[in-house]
Formats: sequence, structure tokens, C-alpha cells
Amino acid sequence: MRLENGANLVGDQTDDQPVGLLLPLDDAWPVRLAAADRLYRHLIDRDADPPITPHRRERLKRALRTIDGRQSDASYRAIATAFFGADRVVAEPWKTSSLKAQIARLAAYGRMMIDRGYRQLLQGNYR
Repeated sequence: MRLENGANLVGDQTDDQPVGLLLPLDDAWPVRLAAADRLYRHLIDRDADPPITPHRRERLKRALRTIDGRQSDASYRAIATAFFGADRVVAEPWKTSSLKAQIARLAAYGRMMIDRGYRQLLQGNYR
């Protein structure tokens, strides 16, 4: 049986579980291997990590874009304007703005992801 990620389930079935998994050795090997590990945990351990939710994916993208902006010398206000629009940014006092606090949290999260969090993400530990 061929799976959508290119892997093939091989061998006989034992208790509704495949005996083996054949993975192509190509450029997508690390991704396929991680998917195979999740499949194993789902079928055997029943402890598979859930996929990244759209909300989590958007937060991760914004955090990394925030770090990119900061490394390009963009201010928190400029980053907030890019994310939320100028009208929303000027609608409240910047010093106490919830948008400023949100950008600061995104910057901290992005820095953590760059420093060590990407390993957790690649290993599936992203809760």
C-alpha cells in the first residue's frame, strides 16, 4: 500500500498493523523519516503528536518575521504596522499598546525558536 508521502507499507498485517515500511532515499528523507516515526507512534504507541494547527503555524511565521524585521533594524511599531495595519497601530497609545506587547512576545518566541525551539519543532515537541 502506497502512502501519500511516498512511503510504502510492506509485509503481512499483524493485528491490523503493518510489519514494515519502505521509505525512498531521496531529498525528502528527513521528512519521510519523521512521518514514519509519527505513523509508528500512532499505530503502535498510540502517542502520535498532533499536527501543527493553523493558528500555531501563523504564530510561528509571525514570530520569525518579527525576528527578521528586528535584525533589519525595524522597530516594534513598524513591525506592528506591517502585521496589523497603520490605522490599528495609531488607534491606541503606543507606550501601553497591546499590539506593542504582542510584538514583544512574538520577538521573544522567535528568538527562543531560533536559539533552541526549532529542535523541538523538528522532533514534534511543539505543544
